[in-house]
Amino acid sequence: MQTPANGESGQSAKQAALAYLQDAGVHRHLLPISDDDWQHLNDTINDDGPTRAGGFRFRWVAPRELKRNSTIETSIVWVQQTAPLAASDFVPDVLGGSIRLVVHHRGAIPLITSARSTTIESAQLSIAPEFVERTFPGRVLEPAWADFLPRDLTESLLAPLLGLSDDKTGIGDALLVAYRLRKRSAVYGGALGIAVSATAFLSVAGEEIAHRVLLDPFENELLRKAPIASACAGYAFLSDPDSKSGTFELRPDTGADLLDPERDPVALLDLDHAPGGRRKLSGPRVQVLTPAALGADYDPPVQRPPFAFSARTNAFAAVSAYCHCDSMMLLVEQFGFTNADYFAKIRRPLVVEHRAKMLAGSGARDGRGINAYVTPFRADPVGPPWDARMLFGLADFADTWRNPLGLVADVRFVWHEFCHVMILAATGSTEFDFAHSAGDALAAIMDDPSSRLVKLDDDACRGVTFPFIQLPLRRHDRKVEDGWGWNGTLYERPNPTYGLRDPAGYNAEQILSSTLFRLYCALGGDARRTNAAGVVEPDVERRRAAAYYCAYLIVSAIGSLGCVQTEPTSEASQFATALMEADVGTSEVDDDGTPRLGGMVHKVVRWAFEQQGLYQIASNSPRNEPGRPPAVDIYIDDGRAGGYGYSNSGWHALPGAVWVRPNPDADTAGTQPTPGQPNYVYVSLRNRGDDAAIAASVDVFAATGPAADTWEPAANYWQKLQWNNAPHNVPSGQSYTFGPFEWTPQVGRNALLVRTTVAGDRSNIDDDSPLRCATGPTPVEDLVRSDNNLGYREWQLP
Repeated sequence: MQTPANGESGQSAKQAALAYLQDAGVHRHLLPISDDDWQHLNDTINDDGPTRAGGFRFRWVAPRELKRNSTIETSIVWVQQTAPLAASDFVPDVLGGSIRLVVHHRGAIPLITSARSTTIESAQLSIAPEFVERTFPGRVLEPAWADFLPRDLTESLLAPLLGLSDDKTGIGDALLVAYRLRKRSAVYGGALGIAVSATAFLSVAGEEIAHRVLLDPFENELLRKAPIASACAGYAFLSDPDSKSGTFELRPDTGADLLDPERDPVALLDLDHAPGGRRKLSGPRVQVLTPAALGADYDPPVQRPPFAFSARTNAFAAVSAYCHCDSMMLLVEQFGFTNADYFAKIRRPLVVEHRAKMLAGSGARDGRGINAYVTPFRADPVGPPWDARMLFGLADFADTWRNPLGLVADVRFVWHEFCHVMILAATGSTEFDFAHSAGDALAAIMDDPSSRLVKLDDDACRGVTFPFIQLPLRRHDRKVEDGWGWNGTLYERPNPTYGLRDPAGYNAEQILSSTLFRLYCALGGDARRTNAAGVVEPDVERRRAAAYYCAYLIVSAIGSLGCVQTEPTSEASQFATALMEADVGTSEVDDDGTPRLGGMVHKVVRWAFEQQGLYQIASNSPRNEPGRPPAVDIYIDDGRAGGYGYSNSGWHALPGAVWVRPNPDADTAGTQPTPGQPNYVYVSLRNRGDDAAIAASVDVFAATGPAADTWEPAANYWQKLQWNNAPHNVPSGQSYTFGPFEWTPQVGRNALLVRTTVAGDRSNIDDDSPLRCATGPTPVEDLVRSDNNLGYREWQLP
């Protein structure tokens, strides 16, 4: 945004966007626009209406102009992704697929400050003719249906699945669209399916409510039926009060006058309707239990929005229960899973008790207890096996009757309990067999990016897992040297239950949360930036992206675990492997429109567990020290000695690891490259493993200008240097120098990317690598930070 792309004087917003698409897409391959697509956009830039055409993957959408004082200040320009059907003139829009460009008008010169792509890669649409004939007898998919589907066809397709019994039901805005398939299909031959998109007015609680409907007519599957309504407003703590304020001054016994200002406005999505325009705290994913187990005085509110209550009320606890649990269920869906699959063994909607009876003591009668837990009941025999309930008590005993503060108001505790639900869905047990759960880790990781307790030079506050309600005190920065390791003096696993020293298994949970928080920090959770005032501060966006992918890996790994009767998760190494497999098996994860490619971080996962004491040499006694590296672990030294801790001082290889000479003389003193003539590159390859690296090889690639930022072999951004790159052995703990590689740099920005590989330790971007990150487009910085087989250096040459 601070370095906009300038258009030409007098250009319209669409003309400036078109020029930008040519530069960023056709020339630099930063956006998925081919030359043919761009030419089609150029030819149709002045056309009105949809300009879809066979063979082309984009069309213009009407721009949106933002005016103030009768002057256009900003234009939003979209090009809609389309998906031509093979052997047909039918070209539907890809649902949710577009490129958005923001064009500001400052005088006569348009300024493009951002471009965002939500397109679907490899958007191929193919369907066998027999399926079209079966669904639309005697007809073909007509091109006009991509803009308007006749009412009679729409009704015939929607009526059976929506239960429409007459022709008075309001149906409008019907058309056929392409959508991303979430599972393999015998109907379609590509990554896309075809769906009817329409607006239908359906009866809910005696009122006709507009719903957005999405139906695949060929699979006969209702993909979506959601009310078209603004989300109901409410208040909750999106982050606990101490993390938000940056102090430990707010406590669970703090009065409402100080807690209420820390509330956040929240959107309560998909609330069920009640008569009279009211809403209930229940929806398709989550239901706050009604009637409440403690009696009618504790029932969740049913009212017209907004759901705005003081923090020290049971109603606030009920709103918090719905808000937090529903957002977590939605996050699982955002990761690409469906709740129907992931929680197939859990009855849905998930039931939450915002003020529940406790398991023992007086709290079993009146709910006065500081605790939370997940209780699985056996569900209906014909339904899923588990009726899981999340039950929450109080946050403190200061004022339990008039002004109670519910524990569910603290989203960190909700993360802990929600993890138990995920483990139950996957394994049939609410806990791992090697640790209590990964809930503390999720709480710590997901709340860290926005936490004001994060101090640049003080980790004492940051490491507290539950800063607002510190009973008991648990941390996620435990040190292996102090016994907090997978083979340390403070670790014990249940056999079959935990011992007296750690009866609930929270020592093991803190070891796991420390391990996973280390992973988060390595992936960007420790990133810093220098702001416009020259002040170093946490890089919140990088930290948020790291938290998102870490949470994805945890959710994916838990979902892959076996049933306790088949494969109990009794060793930390099993979960470490599940996390690595989650990364390796991922194609891409959509992070707010930005695809993150899989396969980059599995080595970092292994390192995080290693640093917390896993992978030790067999011993009969505890070891309070890190574990061993992989048997063979070659690396290019970037100052981290082959490790993966996040470095804010840079991610480039050290001058002693990759250097340039004016002659092929094998001298170890590096020199500034000379443009326009041959230079000679040398690489020092080290091995931190216990075994020798046999026949290790090195490749060196060169790139210039902006191309150096991206790895995408098909685009030929990087050119492989040819010279003496014969394989050599690298003994344990030693190094070997490869080279020289002849290189002729150019004036301007020049970069070298070193790729090393050996049996037992392949780079993530080997030519035959099955990892998705190997094919790109992948940011080079992300690749190098997460794979010590890679090294990078660059020079700006005059």
